[in-house]
Formats: sequence, C-alpha cells, structure tokens
Amino acid sequence: MANLRQHTATLLLPTVFFGYAIYANSAMLLATPTDAKGSKVNDLSLSYVIDGEATRDLDALYKSGLPHRDPAVGVIGNARYALLGSGRKGVIIGEDGWFFTGEEFKRVKPADIDSAVAKIDQVRATLAEAGIQLVMVPLPAKSDIYAEHLPGVMRSDAMQVAYANFSAALKAKGMTVVDTRAAMLSAKQYGELFLKSDTHWTPTGAKVTAEAVQSTIQKSGIALPPETVTASWQTPVDIWGDLTTYITSPDYAPRIGLKQENIPIYRTAVDADAAGTDLFGTETKVPVMLVGTSYSANENWSFVDFLRQSLVTDVVNVAKEGLGPGVPMMDLLEGTALQDTQPSVVVWEFPIRYLGTSTLWERKSQSGGGGHHGGVGDSNV
Repeated sequence: MANLRQHTATLLLPTVFFGYAIYANSAMLLATPTDAKGSKVNDLSLSYVIDGEATRDLDALYKSGLPHRDPAVGVIGNARYALLGSGRKGVIIGEDGWFFTGEEFKRVKPADIDSAVAKIDQVRATLAEAGIQLVMVPLPAKSDIYAEHLPGVMRSDAMQVAYANFSAALKAKGMTVVDTRAAMLSAKQYGELFLKSDTHWTPTGAKVTAEAVQSTIQKSGIALPPETVTASWQTPVDIWGDLTTYITSPDYAPRIGLKQENIPIYRTAVDADAAGTDLFGTETKVPVMLVGTSYSANENWSFVDFLRQSLVTDVVNVAKEGLGPGVPMMDLLEGTALQDTQPSVVVWEFPIRYLGTSTLWERKSQSGGGGHHGGVGDSNV
C-alpha cells in the first residue's frame, strides 16, 4: 500500500506542478510585459530580444511577479514531505524528525586530506613565527554522531574515517589536536549535541567541545593567564533550522508537524580591570583567538562564551559565517587582527565535511553557485 501511495504521489506531484506552471505562465504572457523599472513595454522588436532585455525583464518578472509563488513552494514542499518523506536536493530525511545535509555523505579522498593538512601546517608555521600556538578543533559530522537516525541505506563510515584520518595526519605533523568526536560520543547521553533540523550544533554540543578544548590545552602544557569570567543564561530564541528550508517554507512547515528549534543563549564577560587594558583603556591583549565557521561565528550557539568559561580567560572571536573554515583563517593572516590582539593561542574550529571542497581556501565567485548554508552550514561548518 505504501509503495502504491508513493508511486501515485511521484506521478501526481509533477502533474500538479506543471499544471500550475502552465497556468502561471499563461497569466503572465497574457499580461502586458513590463521592463525592469515597471514600465510597460510596447516595443517587442527583434532587438528587444537579441539585446538581452527580454531575458532580463522575464527574469525580473519571474522573481517578483509569479502568481502564488511562495504558497506554491510551501504547498509542493509539504506534499513532497508528507507523501514521499523527502525534501529538495541537498537534504537527507532521517528518522524521528532528524534532517542531515547531503554534504556529509561523501568519501573524502586521501589526497584531499593530505592537501588540507599541508596547508594547515603552513598556517601553523606562520603562527609559530609570531609566537602563537595553533590548536586544531576538527568537528565530526552530524551524520556520524547521530548515524542511528539515518535511513539504513544512507549509513556509512565515510565521515568517521575522514575524521580519523584527518586528525591522525594533523597529529603526525606535531600539531595540538582536540578529539571532539570522542567527547561528543561520550556526552550523547546528557543531551542532543546537534540540532535535529539544522546543520549546526546545539549549545550543549558547543559546551562539550569547549570543555574538550580546555582539557587538551591543559594536557599540552599551554599556560593561559587566568581572568575573572562571569556568565549567565539569556532569554532563549526560536529559529527555523536551515535544513527545514530545504523541505518547505516556514509559513507552511507547522502544517506537516515541523517546529522551530528552541535555543538557550549563554553569555560570558571578562572583568575589564583584570584583562590587561592599557592606561588609556584603548587596547588590550587577548590570550586566545577563535577562528572558524558559523559554528563559532553564530552567537546562537554560544561557543565563544563556553570557551571563555572553560578556559577561564578571554577569547576574541574572528570566525565568519558562510565561508567555510579556510577563508576566515586566510583573512586573519592577511589582516592586522593578530598584531592588534597579540594572542598566544589560536583555536581553529574546522568541520571535516569541508574537506575536499573546491572553495576550502578561496571565496566563491560572485557568479558561482552558492554552497549549502554557507556550507549548509556554513553553511553555518
């Protein structure tokens, strides 16, 4: 019976979509065309088409004037999810309401790991010349930590193997590497570490990782100046998970049982008087600098705050959203933040799902396609 329903839906959805497309396009074609400025176009000459004006105006028309565009996205998305249990390309629907990004189901080539580690080793050497210790924080894939929620056909050890090989290669270069995967697996019993409908971690996952960073730094013998850190919980926020948008629109999501994620917010502050501010209060040295992706840059996850609390010292955050782990580090080395802040430690948060991506070290071109959530994540990775 289920197969019959799925086959029927598979045929019905495209029929409904194309039927709507015919209606919508006919409605637009029967209307008097307008240019990009909204003025009526009376000259439908050959030059209007050849010069590209028609293409430009049609594109603008589709973006702004397609009848029922937003409701159609929601209705079709809801039907696809309810009948087929699927979303748009890029999202994997797991069990018990768990969604995963398609970026986490690739087999990372050894050559890609070797190339990334070689680049990271160059960064380490550059920082070492300035007297700065690099601490690598590779982040495991959500599909690895919560593999039990994946459909059976999608379960693979690809991300687990990539994490192990990447971490081993970093350690072989003599780097300080935090084993975040082991820390997360040990902490699963205490709460969810990744958001069910988002590519990112929960504040619990961020806290577990921060504590693992602290433990690794302590064991490595790196000394940090203790400072007075105060902390408090703030009003939680509700967000739509970035993977929900690959299924339907937020306005229609509740109709198929999808809900927002409730995020508790944690905030910390360092006593300014004890933080080494200069005589005029215009400059201060911060012991630790955090670089990375939206896992660190997005304040909803509170990672930098948990890091301050765990390390009992100040941390400056220069992570960036939507650029992956490599570009923010390249920006840091090319800028003046290191000289201005003079950290003794740089913590580099690095989701392994970015390994092997073509834009790991360079920004996407303006004309190129966008990555999944800044790496779905980052994409937020």
